[in-house]
Amino acid sequence: MRRVSKFNPRSFLYNFDTDTDTDENEQWNCLICDNCYAVCPQEVDFPALILSLRSEGGANEDNLAHRVFSEIATFMTFFDKGVPADFKGEIDENSEYGYFPGCLDYFDLFMDVGVNFHAIGDYAVKLLNKIGITPGIASLKCCGHDMLYQGNYKVFEQLTSYNTKKIKATGIKKLVVSCAECFFTFKKYYELEAMGVEVIHISQLLSDKMDFTDVEEAHNRARTVTYHDPCAMKRFQLYEAPRDAITKTGVRYVELNHSKDNSLCCGVSGMMNCNDMSKALRAFRLDEVKEKGVDVLITTCPKCLSHLNCLKRETETEKEEEAEGEEECGCEYNFEIVDLAVFLGRLLEGK
Repeated sequence: MRRVSKFNPRSFLYNFDTDTDTDENEQWNCLICDNCYAVCPQEVDFPALILSLRSEGGANEDNLAHRVFSEIATFMTFFDKGVPADFKGEIDENSEYGYFPGCLDYFDLFMDVGVNFHAIGDYAVKLLNKIGITPGIASLKCCGHDMLYQGNYKVFEQLTSYNTKKIKATGIKKLVVSCAECFFTFKKYYELEAMGVEVIHISQLLSDKMDFTDVEEAHNRARTVTYHDPCAMKRFQLYEAPRDAITKTGVRYVELNHSKDNSLCCGVSGMMNCNDMSKALRAFRLDEVKEKGVDVLITTCPKCLSHLNCLKRETETEKEEEAEGEEECGCEYNFEIVDLAVFLGRLLEGK
């Protein structure tokens, strides 16, 4: 956020330590992107401080960019039922592997950005089948990531309590997720390892076991691609697995100037910020992708997927309006933005 605003973690910490009066809304400008934590030589956990401060008051829901997602998470605490989880592919409810799709179907309902989010779950199950895993579908509630980031610890703790009991009851030993924020939340804030349950991002399995025998044909289909690191992957430095899964297909892979620890946030945190500042961050990121001349931008976060595509569509609409009456109109960002599971699944199907 510092790229497009006056928000500065160092100044914030100084003012906090010296009890200097500051804008009470300043803490809400932090994206909790982990960039400051990644480069801090003293390993100061600034994101943890921000979460603690937010928990004291909680977010003003009237100011949330996508309030409906917060309401859905809250509603879930009243019902003994998880998120929708009906996907294509073979499943086995007695498997030691449990796949949790996250809130994909809710993204389809409320994020009109030209993305089929449900397809992520379909392809994830098919890819797991391809590497010999027939997972059960973990019928869990929202992992609670956004409620945590908004400072709503009450709802977050209700969600974690339900999900922990549900995971224990299923008897699974490996919880597989395709959502970066689910991976981060389950791994950092749930005590699943103490229960003997390993949290695995699907890219970790695919990079190890996936086999593309027709790499040359895959190369010709996919051409040039790059990868956007979601902020949620940074804390556990899960960088190589998605890249390995991509490069095993035989595509031409190029790295963005800002990647891994130095990767840029899409500008949206906890579904709170969707304003001119977050738009500027998204534009900065997409401009960087555009400079690489790629055909496909891949990511593993539904939130990054939705908001980057949102800006892409917005610029396309603006270009069409400017070129009204002309035979052709240029597209600002002439590349596709897709989830990793969808990208790999399409290659397997020959698309």
